[in-house]
Amino acid sequence: MEKGVEKMRKIAVIGTGYVGLVTGTCFAETGNRVICCDIDSQKITNLLNGVMPIYEPGLEELVAKNQKRETLQFSTDIPNAIQQAEIIYIAVGTPMTVTGEADLMYIKQVAKTIGENLNSYKIIVTKSTVPVGTGKIIRSIIKEQTATKFDLVSNPEFLREGVAIKDCMNMERAVIGATSETAYQVIAELHQPFTTKMVKTSVETAEMIKYAANAFLATKISFINDIANICERVG
Repeated sequence: MEKGVEKMRKIAVIGTGYVGLVTGTCFAETGNRVICCDIDSQKITNLLNGVMPIYEPGLEELVAKNQKRETLQFSTDIPNAIQQAEIIYIAVGTPMTVTGEADLMYIKQVAKTIGENLNSYKIIVTKSTVPVGTGKIIRSIIKEQTATKFDLVSNPEFLREGVAIKDCMNMERAVIGATSETAYQVIAELHQPFTTKMVKTSVETAEMIKYAANAFLATKISFINDIANICERVG
């Protein structure tokens, strides 16, 4: 039996990579109406034909199920998806630059597109892994384009490849850094079917939590690899 949501929401997910596709599909599974969109028309065509851009156990079946019941759609028309949605998730890539920093080019492009197409109050949620302070950059870019009121939320993901669907549907915690109580309540309600543990923070704190978790994971891997090397040398 599916876990239900308190209220069906209209959600646009911009970016159909690992995070965007899994997140959008899981939100559709709990009864929301989701449009996953991307500028890559070939990727969208493939998704409309049931061809996944990634392999994740259970994802293909969940996508097909929610396409059939029309809770999940795919589109290249990002402006239309923004205008139709109540909640907009930013899930585009932040690749590493040659100097080792996160490249925010795609984040900034999406923020500009959102600002240009904001036709009513909406909650804009960052799902991408971004440096602390990115929320303020997104906010200022959107404000340059529009006077329409909006709220910003940082809602980082903690998905593991191979068990991403399970991790999303049964979250250990949902970290929600919001600029208003209203936005926090809406995103918390959206996560109610997934988890009972909500961590309420500021936008910057949520961004910091994601970086800290990633850094700690990298530290653990490095540490155990060094221990393994010592073990090899001592037999």
